[in-house]
Amino acid sequence: MSEPSTMRSHRRALEYVANPDMAAFTVGQIAIAALRQDGTLSVETLRRHLARIASGREAEGAGATRVNPDMALAALRYIEALLQNEAA
Repeated sequence: MSEPSTMRSHRRALEYVANPDMAAFTVGQIAIAALRQDGTLSVETLRRHLARIASGREAEGAGATRVNPDMALAALRYIEALLQNEAA
């Protein structure tokens, strides 16, 4: 039987990565990598890089970000929650 942390399809972010400070660190790491790679930054760029890492497919050029799939998943959820709150 697989450990819950290795199951990608229905995985939940670990508690320690699901806080605003860790989300900020994660987004910062991805932002720096995106700026190095593409020279531009947008919410969609962040989402794309985070989604690749969260799914287990490391984003190109993001190997040095120190962002693991759990961190990426938590940051994606944090961004989505913020955007939904702004839309409401």
